[in-house]
Order: sequence, then C-alpha cells, then structure tokens
Amino acid sequence: MKRKGLKAALNLVNLYKKVKKVVLKVKTPSQEFDAAENDGYVYGEIRRAKVFPVYVELGQEIDYIPSSRDDPNTKYRIFKKCKIYLSETEEQLDRGEYISKTANVTVIIYC
Repeated sequence: MKRKGLKAALNLVNLYKKVKKVVLKVKTPSQEFDAAENDGYVYGEIRRAKVFPVYVELGQEIDYIPSSRDDPNTKYRIFKKCKIYLSETEEQLDRGEYISKTANVTVIIYC
C-alpha cells in the first residue's frame, strides 16, 4: 500500500509536467493558509492513497473561482508559477530529501 500511494503521487506530478493544466491541491494548517502570500512559501500535504508532506514556494496569487465540488466549510486560495517539493515523510522534508521537485505548478491551498 505504501508504494502504491507513492506511485500515485509521482504519477500525479509527472502528469502535471506533461499537461501543464492540472492543478495540485495542497492541504495546509490554518496558520500557513492565512500567512500565504505572493512569492512566499507554505508547508502542507498532498492527500492521495497516502499523505505526502510538501514544501511549496508560492508564485502569484490569482482570484479563486469556486467549484461546485468545493466544501462550503473549507477555505481555498490559488497560486500560479509555484515550485513543489514532495517527500515521503516529514523527516525527509525537514532534511531536504525530496522524491520530486516540480516548477511552474498551479497550486490550490486549502484548510
């Protein structure tokens, strides 16, 4: 199961590199969400079959257009031209050991 989740996350990142139209969603703690700003950064996680910790260098915030699938109890923001650093564990993220680094990504952060 562990490898299946890793493969799914890497496939998602690789798919993004190919199509450039996929938007990655990153769950953040509320203090990270509130502090997010243009050219800043946030820590969060990508949730797939497994939870993957990420560090995101934010690009420019653009207006978020709500989706009918959005949870009304969740806050959303969107940034373009971000860099995503994905690790398997929090410890690896803290040490700068990444399983994937991807630039020029559009990211929705939510909490």
